[in-house]
Amino acid sequence: MTFDMSKFGDSRWVTTHPHNVHTHGALEPVLSILDVRGFALHDLFLIGLNDSCGTLVLPTESRAENAAAALEPAYETRVYLMGRRDDEEVWATDYTRRAPDGTTLSAFITDLTLKDGRQVIRDGRWV
Repeated sequence: MTFDMSKFGDSRWVTTHPHNVHTHGALEPVLSILDVRGFALHDLFLIGLNDSCGTLVLPTESRAENAAAALEPAYETRVYLMGRRDDEEVWATDYTRRAPDGTTLSAFITDLTLKDGRQVIRDGRWV
């Protein structure tokens, strides 16, 4: 038996969509990418602050692997066993947007200059 993803839909901060899809954050672009790439939008919980990075929580390893395949190459992905809940496994796929040249950008810090004047991050990339 796989984990029932509807358990994530109990929070007031979570938006519930058809087919047992739950989201936390403004993530419709990611759902659109998954849909266009042929990933079945059912039984998932999508967490993120923006569409540049986040986590898909899924009930099985095969769904997590399929989600990663649907997001590549536009996103760098990582699939892992998130843990167990109610004696059932819960899998996750982390994703981070890639630039057109294939580098992974920082989703939060776009520019960082140290006190000595050295710029160490420019346009989301380490310099």
